[in-house]
Amino acid sequence: MTNAALKACRDRNLDFNKLFRWQYLIGKSIEEELPMARHRVGDWDVAVGAQLPVTLLKDRAGVVLGLVLGIAVSPSGFVGGMEEDWQFQVAELDSEAADFFDIFEIWLKPLAGRYTILLNVQGQSRLYCDPVGMNGVVYDRQSRRIASSTLLCLNRPMEPNGLFDHDMVAGGKGKFSLFHTQDAQVRRCNPNCYIDLATFEEHRFWPKEETFTSRDSDLMAVYSELAANTKHVVGAVNARYTTALPLSGGQDSRLLAAMAGDEIHAFDQFFTHIHNYASRIDTAIAGEIARSLQLKHSVFDKRSVKVDAAQVEHSQMEFEVAAGVVAPQNREIAAGLDQGLTDGGVVMRGHQTDLLRAVFIDKLGKQGREDFRWQIKRLLIVPPRDFNGTVYRKYLPLYQDWYESLPDTARHKSVDFMFLEIYYSSTLGLTFPALHRSFFMSPFNSRRNIELSLSIDDSYRRAGHAVNDILLLNNPALHALPFDYEFGGKNKLDAILDTARMELLTQDRRTATYKRVSALCSARRV
Repeated sequence: MTNAALKACRDRNLDFNKLFRWQYLIGKSIEEELPMARHRVGDWDVAVGAQLPVTLLKDRAGVVLGLVLGIAVSPSGFVGGMEEDWQFQVAELDSEAADFFDIFEIWLKPLAGRYTILLNVQGQSRLYCDPVGMNGVVYDRQSRRIASSTLLCLNRPMEPNGLFDHDMVAGGKGKFSLFHTQDAQVRRCNPNCYIDLATFEEHRFWPKEETFTSRDSDLMAVYSELAANTKHVVGAVNARYTTALPLSGGQDSRLLAAMAGDEIHAFDQFFTHIHNYASRIDTAIAGEIARSLQLKHSVFDKRSVKVDAAQVEHSQMEFEVAAGVVAPQNREIAAGLDQGLTDGGVVMRGHQTDLLRAVFIDKLGKQGREDFRWQIKRLLIVPPRDFNGTVYRKYLPLYQDWYESLPDTARHKSVDFMFLEIYYSSTLGLTFPALHRSFFMSPFNSRRNIELSLSIDDSYRRAGHAVNDILLLNNPALHALPFDYEFGGKNKLDAILDTARMELLTQDRRTATYKRVSALCSARRV
């Protein structure tokens, strides 16, 4: 049978090699006509796009363990290269050890990036991925295939998933979520479970015994490790790839810029996209960030980039096929703004740093955590105005099943895990593989960084204190610049150049941060 993604490309006269350059397919009977490079792990064939990094993973004795697909960085070295025969040897791993998989999962915890790992050790084949599944992991238990996107996984016509309103998703008003896809049989993997390829069952391996708590006196150590981890990953990726960093008036990209330290100057490109007035505010503030760090800042404005209706329609078709879903494409791509980025480069995004501001916690405390209604609403399966008791009851059993899979020690952080495992896997895991011009990833995306972030008190994170503490400790000049929510619509864009006015605008926040950080330093010395 013909692969569904290849057939869709042929039917629409689309370039398969371009659309699936960062994607992969794993199975035992992959179509020979599929134009992808081939590898073998145990009994499993692995087909990969032309530019997806593939790394041969070995144990301390040089025994092959499996493949890493994507970009990953460990504390001891870089995993993920585009050269032929690239390999990485892990000193901590012994393929013959009785506790091999336990030790492997310990090694996996600080591994950061966007990746999928296929292992074949001791007669067991398992698939692991990064903590939010941003490399895309969907599987069909019936055909015993795993892929980065739904159509690529299929060798049959798509079977519509009756649990969701497809028209609403197609109109950009809803999402496939709770580990479902547009196809009724293709499931999206919970990223903190591994897939046992003997049974195609998922088994949760993380969190384990983490308590996700810390004392105020530990916060400085938490901040220090987060910054060191992020700088290490940014440096490793910058050293091997052509890289770009988006700058904005928000908090996530600024955190990355601050924690990158002197590695910031190794990026090849710094950019901001303008597609509405809010992004013009982003651009004004991003310009000051660039000036402060002495960076060359590129601005791509939709007013200056001309795309016609045929181009928009074509890029929409490309997205639908590459993502395996009928849904609106990214606004920047529809406007042609992505064409300003180096083709085939790596774009580092600040995803997961938003845990430092508890972005998904609308209701604090035990009572808020146990109220599943608002949490299911936050998944945006339907528009907020359309969410009602019927919708809640329809998806509640699926949400309860997921919640019950969390270990007891993690349930006081269940909302954060909902954000990581359900929301991010169905958004980033859907879109990142389909954005074919660039390889998007977050250098902050590791289970260790997630553990450290969630150890900070929920109310402290939600108030923005952790973000400001880290900025002040790593780059006081970036901490002093206004955020988009401070600058707002009351100021004309050129007001960003009025230093006295900006100092007044940020004075209360800056003063509060200085007091908190001084107290944390004192507590640490005691």
